[in-house]
Amino acid sequence: MTMDKKYPSRSEYRRSNGLKKSFYQRWWFWIIIILLIVGGGAGGYYLYSHSQENTSNVQKKTTTSKTKPKKKKKSVTTSGITLKQYNSIYISDKDGLSLDILTKFFGKSKTSTVSKVNDKQTNMETWSKIANGTKNSKLIVQFYNDHAIEKTISGLMVDRNSKITLVDYAKIDNDQTTDQVTQTLGKPNYYSETNVDGTTNTIYKYTTGLDGEDGANCTINFTNGNVSGKSQTGLK
Repeated sequence: MTMDKKYPSRSEYRRSNGLKKSFYQRWWFWIIIILLIVGGGAGGYYLYSHSQENTSNVQKKTTTSKTKPKKKKKSVTTSGITLKQYNSIYISDKDGLSLDILTKFFGKSKTSTVSKVNDKQTNMETWSKIANGTKNSKLIVQFYNDHAIEKTISGLMVDRNSKITLVDYAKIDNDQTTDQVTQTLGKPNYYSETNVDGTTNTIYKYTTGLDGEDGANCTINFTNGNVSGKSQTGLK
């Protein structure tokens, strides 16, 4: 036997014996495997990245909804008849405003009392909805022959820089004007005015912010715009 004879290679041996490579030994098999791995990884990355994106969007929406500022509630303003409207009520037994005119501005009165004087009808109308007023505040207007001759507004709340004292009250002298009185005592809680036969009588009454006993008050009377009298109770 000669020693130069070589063994057939593996491929030669398989071809001579009619053997074929197993499918996992074929080059195309591994290419398919590689493609599947690469494709599967890409698909997995695609799903993962989109799931993260969706989660991020949900978190953003949740954060946005939590940090959304709340709308502030509008504050409520007390409405009703104002002191300015009270001052604009013209009173006179000759040509004072009629009840119909005041009803158009203030609405129907809460209470009404009707009587007759010298065959002329008189009636007293009361409105209870007063701006910047206490629970018991009210406007009263008295009519004679359908002309407003008297008006009163009471229960007004007033902020004072300092309490009214007996010394302040003593500063009020006859013939002082309404402006001079308010410069000394401030605005009153109660106003009343009548106009009959051309004479105007006015009353200012102070019931809050006084230095004195419980229930302390002071009243200033005016005739045609000047002080004609005063009284006080419980001031110190």
